[in-house]
Amino acid sequence: MTDTYIYQRDIETYGRFTASQIQRLVLPVDAGFGKALRTVTARLDAATEALRKARLNATAAPVPAGASRGSRSGRANPVEVGRGLLRRLVEQAASRPNGVALARDLLQGQTLATVLRRRPAALAAALTHAIEVVEQHEGQLPEHEAWAADLERSRDALEPLIKSVRKTRLARRTMTPEVKAARDEWITTYGAAKLLVECVLRLHGKTSLMPEIFGDLPRAPRIAAAPSAARRPPASAPALA
Repeated sequence: MTDTYIYQRDIETYGRFTASQIQRLVLPVDAGFGKALRTVTARLDAATEALRKARLNATAAPVPAGASRGSRSGRANPVEVGRGLLRRLVEQAASRPNGVALARDLLQGQTLATVLRRRPAALAAALTHAIEVVEQHEGQLPEHEAWAADLERSRDALEPLIKSVRKTRLARRTMTPEVKAARDEWITTYGAAKLLVECVLRLHGKTSLMPEIFGDLPRAPRIAAAPSAARRPPASAPALA
């Protein structure tokens, strides 16, 4: 049986791995099943790719507008605050002697427009980098302590928003009807592949290969070889029924 609780993040890995292992380990076992094995492998690849695309589309869907705005209580939008702060810092740095290089360092070689278009998580990373640069070049920025403090507050203010966005995307990835339908199709195809492969291997006494092909199956524990005498039951042991 296929584990219907396979983690979503593992499905693509399982699908690609199993398709590859069928080609490598099962096809050579019995040429008579070649067409059937190639067919189920192609279907598994297609189901894996369909689920990957469904998840990608769900993740790429725009986050609800409320997730990127300030709260209803009237607090400032942390994204706009962070962008504005970074813009002012770069302008201030560029106005200092030899400030062009400092501004470039703050932006990690990117243009200001590019950095300011980044999403909350990437903006928080840019603010963290800016803090490090300010501390390294404090001699060029007399107000470096105030800048560093403002940058830290702005970065920390983004954290709840980042968590909210990630939670929204995760929920959407796992709950959309398209993802659920693609997952159900993958589970069905993966289970069918497992039954076919077991049939082929069972005919040749090679079912021990199953865990080498299907990632959700537990591998048999390795038992260290013991002296043959130790493996024999004692003479007084009762006979098995």
